[in-house]
Amino acid sequence: MTEQSLLATLSGVRLHIFHPDSQSVRAFCASLTQLGCHAQHSWPPAASLSTDTQLLVVAIDMHQQPLLTALFISARERDIPIIALADSHNARLFPLLLQLQPNAIAARELNPFALIVQMIGTLKTVRHQQRLRAVQQARQARSERLAQAKSVLMQTFGLDESGAYRLMRSEAMNTRSSMEYTAERVITTLQK
Repeated sequence: MTEQSLLATLSGVRLHIFHPDSQSVRAFCASLTQLGCHAQHSWPPAASLSTDTQLLVVAIDMHQQPLLTALFISARERDIPIIALADSHNARLFPLLLQLQPNAIAARELNPFALIVQMIGTLKTVRHQQRLRAVQQARQARSERLAQAKSVLMQTFGLDESGAYRLMRSEAMNTRSSMEYTAERVITTLQK
């Protein structure tokens, strides 16, 4: 993969950075804007997010634990990936990080290059997981429709499960259609 194709991953991404204000955070937001991101910055963390937020980068601060917990719950409900920025030398943060379960963890000291790499990796991983979930859901829906069609055939014609399956497979082959299409036809035609 080229640098341009990796950076294209960030193009148009709407992200929110919850981090105490500093010159380095403002400079990082400006850099992200130049890369085509729509970056917002605020502190302290807030549970209410913009409806179009696609990624969160959150500084972990023990003093903000209730707000962080609410933010992480809200983001998880909306399937928004989170990169936690934590001080790796502060062992007291580990239990909080385990509780919050971010998608990724990076150093709290902003290293723009490292954080951009982490953002790209996190977005690619989350998008891949979302595609896998969609495929699994489609398979599950297909399986449920096939089972429903077999049940309709079993009730209508007194067949057993294997007989209903053979009948659907034969019909699909004879009409040169998919099993899914055949199952839908069985369900809509015979189920009343």
